[in-house]
Amino acid sequence: MKRMAVAARLLCCLAPSAAHAAISAPADVPIDGGPLGPMEINVGVDGLGFATTNTPQGDKIDGVQLDTALINASTTTGLIRGDVEVGQYTGLILGYEPGGATPGGAGYSAFSPLFAGYVSIVPSSHIKFSAGQFGTPEGFESGQDWNNYSIYHSMIAYVEPGQSRGVNSVFSYGPVSGVVQFDDGYYSRRFNYLQWLVTYTFNPALNVTLNGGSHTSVTGPDVKGIGNLLYNNSSLYGGWVTYSVGTFTVTPEVQYVYTNPIRLYAPQVAITKPASNFTSAIFADYGFAGSPYSLGGFVEYASETSAHKDHGAGDFFGYGPKTSLWGVAVTPTWQYKQLFARTDLAFSHVNATNGDGVLAQFDAVLEVGLLY
Repeated sequence: MKRMAVAARLLCCLAPSAAHAAISAPADVPIDGGPLGPMEINVGVDGLGFATTNTPQGDKIDGVQLDTALINASTTTGLIRGDVEVGQYTGLILGYEPGGATPGGAGYSAFSPLFAGYVSIVPSSHIKFSAGQFGTPEGFESGQDWNNYSIYHSMIAYVEPGQSRGVNSVFSYGPVSGVVQFDDGYYSRRFNYLQWLVTYTFNPALNVTLNGGSHTSVTGPDVKGIGNLLYNNSSLYGGWVTYSVGTFTVTPEVQYVYTNPIRLYAPQVAITKPASNFTSAIFADYGFAGSPYSLGGFVEYASETSAHKDHGAGDFFGYGPKTSLWGVAVTPTWQYKQLFARTDLAFSHVNATNGDGVLAQFDAVLEVGLLY
């Protein structure tokens, strides 16, 4: 269940996050789309090797794996436009060994060949309406790790929805921009989850973002997607502030998720008490002027209360109820044109209630990739 939860929830894929990418992506490649009109494509691929300590029995302590291989194609003109992104993604979460993030059983999740695909109506440069499959608007971190300061994702990203099917509207006017999205939330395939994000840009060096999401009706445990009562019936509120000075950028973020009691189902899966989690982190990145090197990373703290242990309702982090954890990841990065390489040195400490909980874990990851 822990590995499936990783696959099901990680990939928040927020477009605004790319604006804070530690790795500079080259310009999209224009192509002639024939009857579709002008198009742009971009390709990203990376692989990694990892070594870790103190994993649960039977899990890998080292290995090599393909991390991400994605190709994106989009039309760029006209009232009606389309975006398609296909490939593979394997996410890394601080607190889980990289080998344990291998996806399993997530249905049409972001790990399927269709990472994203949607059709948009663009009546003006200030607003766009879309329908299809896309990422959540919640959270500072992007689904693709090369858009983030660290190879690892934080627990903030872990407890957010991932790829969802639904409709959304992206808007911008002056210093205000945002997203409103109605979809199936945490892979439930029940269209009853409302998400939103609003950013106010005071100046190029400072912006503030508030975001949230909430179910609009109760989703039971017997669904074709993921029947996790805690997530499917939760509400989420969070936000962050991004401040830049020269080549240094810092972003503190906090997030709170809660689920009210749900007693409509059998006792073994019912939620008899309120459950919640609090996640927080400070992300930072420093670019060494005149060189291909930068240094990024984050520190985080997270805690949860859950209604059950080992019941069908599950818990938020996968380590059992009343878990708390903290961690730190430091990520030096080198980039030359389309080629990049970086390493991640990380430590996490988990106060877990499940018998397989990792109490203290050191991780080292080496990533090499190409963006084109």
